[in-house]
Amino acid sequence: MITRDQFIDAHQSEFVQELATLVSFKSTSATGDDIEATVTYLNHWLHDNLKAKVEIISTAGNPIILATIVGCSSSTTLFYGHYDVMTPGDLDAWQQDPFVLTARHHRYYGRGAGDNKGQLMAQLLGIYTYLQLHQQLPFTVKLLIEGEEEQGSRNLASTVTHLAENQLQDVKTAIVVDGSMNPDGTHVLRLGNRGLLAFELDVTTGEHDNHSGNLGNVMPNAAMKLWQALEQLYDFQTQQVRIPVFYDGVDSPTTTEQQWLARLPYDAKQVAQQSGLANLSLDKMAYYQALMFQPTFNINQMLAGDTGAGVKTIIPHRADAKIDCRLVGKQSPKRIYTAIQQLFAADDQIQVQPLGMIPPAQTDAHAPQIAWLTQAIQRATGQVSIEPVMPGTVPNYVWTDILKVPTFTIPYANYDQHNHDCNENIEQSAFLAGIRISYEILNQK
Repeated sequence: MITRDQFIDAHQSEFVQELATLVSFKSTSATGDDIEATVTYLNHWLHDNLKAKVEIISTAGNPIILATIVGCSSSTTLFYGHYDVMTPGDLDAWQQDPFVLTARHHRYYGRGAGDNKGQLMAQLLGIYTYLQLHQQLPFTVKLLIEGEEEQGSRNLASTVTHLAENQLQDVKTAIVVDGSMNPDGTHVLRLGNRGLLAFELDVTTGEHDNHSGNLGNVMPNAAMKLWQALEQLYDFQTQQVRIPVFYDGVDSPTTTEQQWLARLPYDAKQVAQQSGLANLSLDKMAYYQALMFQPTFNINQMLAGDTGAGVKTIIPHRADAKIDCRLVGKQSPKRIYTAIQQLFAADDQIQVQPLGMIPPAQTDAHAPQIAWLTQAIQRATGQVSIEPVMPGTVPNYVWTDILKVPTFTIPYANYDQHNHDCNENIEQSAFLAGIRISYEILNQK
């Protein structure tokens, strides 16, 4: 019988052509370009190659594709991916047409090659390979492929809520294929991710700016009032957040999670280089605990007064700041935002506006699927590490909180994929490894 690797090697050129075709569709969710054409292509591909039953689900935005492949067992696993991409940006910064897949330096370049069309196609081709060699899947697979991930997945939660009691009621496990593997090239299994609360503070103390020589000590300064508001939210001396309920739900890593952290790769010089701080000194455990188990309070933008050259002696009447908080454990962005509103409710000069709320997602460190998935990745690639929490934010709460199933993220793309940037790429070896991983997830021993 032909082996997994023999089949993949024999069909590698065909597989790359499938990726090239998918990349050729612009499918930019910000503009709507080629969305309909991309959905039509994937609909036919799933039906023709995987014999899937395909539903195109309308949303308030771009359609969601739900494909079902019935297996020997009714036990159902959901695989998530997305077909939309970011706009290409400055075309002159690309070394080729971003929508023409180009091979060089052992990589495939093109918009979506890494995020997420290369990973999506590797998923599909892994399933295709298994079906060609074994005729039927060992369990039922549902593929949910959305078209708004690059715009914050704004219709995903409502769609999954609607589907939870019908089309998705049999799902026992969710697997998200997105993101980047470890910097050293090893694959990783992620069990959770940090959430996000983003908001804006807008301070208005008058109708217009005034001369500081005329109304200094008379008219309140909006920039100074903004700083006072920030000090109500954050203690800059102790670096602790002052928002009531903020730390509710923050947990320390368990013994098992600490063991996983200890096995993760860590290069202090690389971290220092990435940060641009030569004197940055965090040991490995402190580094990973800061990224995975501690929430953040980050001022990402401040604007007030005159920003031109020289001195303009005005008292600013407007000032605003944008803040993002990465959340961990069971922190609730809604509860925290409500507490912020209550802090400033009595002050009509301070307005609070929400900019984004995504709860953190958690999967139990003792979930039985961990052994199945780590063994599959090891068979495909030789090694794997487990990351209890992804430092970034993705909408995995829709699976853990709405669908209420254990959720795992397995990124197929290389760390330096340049997603959202020019010359986005996926390493040829990473693309092929993704196909093998998808095959081995199905190849239960």
